This record gives sequence, structure tokens and C-alpha cells, in this order.
Amino acid sequence: MPTMLPPDAARFEIRDGVPVLALAADVPAHAAAGEWSLLNRVTLVVVDGPGDEGFLLPRMTPGGDPAPAGWDEAVERAGGSQVIFGYGGDAPLVFARSVGS
Repeated sequence: MPTMLPPDAARFEIRDGVPVLALAADVPAHAAAGEWSLLNRVTLVVVDGPGDEGFLLPRMTPGGDPAPAGWDEAVERAGGSQVIFGYGGDAPLVFARSVGS
């Protein structure tokens, strides 16, 4: 069962043309193991991992879309997004491949 995150728990960025999604969430037990996938939509984003690991977050908020201009195109070009879990500088990073395009 994916964990629902509030909109302020996610930061969408494009770093050197690469989409990065930073999630202020506890690091999943199996973050480095297995495949991760990304369902990127205008209204929501799903980051799905191995086993029961996963996160669901609204993308459209009362303040608008928190993703920067070009986010969707960057995800399409990269075939997914880098995802950073956790709160600190040592947070693990995985690549989540796009699904459902």
C-alpha cells in the first residue's frame, strides 16, 4: 500500500536537464533493492517500489503545479526520474522508470 504524502513533502527539480524528485519521507527499508517506477501525471505522481514500498502524492495543489516548467518533458526524455528519499544530505537516490505513458 503506497504512503500518501502531502504536497509539501515533495520537491520537483530539474538538475542539468535531469528530473529529480526529492521526497521528505522516511527512507524505505528496501530503497536500494529492486526496481522503482514512476507514474507522472498532471494531478498526481506515484513512485512505486519493490514489495509494498511506494508513495502517492498530489501534484496539482491550490497554489498550482509545483513542478518546474519542462518537468514533464525532462521525465519523458530521461524515461523516468531520479528520486531522493529522506531528509538529509546522505539520503539514498534511486532511478524510477516511467510507466503508463
